[in-house]
Amino acid sequence: MGTVFECLMLSAFSIAMCVLIYRFAKNKSTNIKAERTIAWTMAVGFAIGVVKELIFPPVHWVLMLYVIGAILAYTAVAFSYPYHRNTENNEEET
Repeated sequence: MGTVFECLMLSAFSIAMCVLIYRFAKNKSTNIKAERTIAWTMAVGFAIGVVKELIFPPVHWVLMLYVIGAILAYTAVAFSYPYHRNTENNEEET
């Protein structure tokens, strides 16, 4: 029964990470520092969950949910840092 609730929790967190990735990708974040901190915290939490599943007798599909969550959290962290093009130096002078 505990495994079912753990899977439901991991599914809910994975959905939340997808929403956070969407917000970062569409630049809809209003408080980027707080959301970046949340993404880092969840990435660490999922990584700890992966280690827990590797140490204790793993249920392979629960391990995969932790791995998917860790990948989504890392993607959210990567999207939280803005990408700036340096167009000023590349412009042609007339």
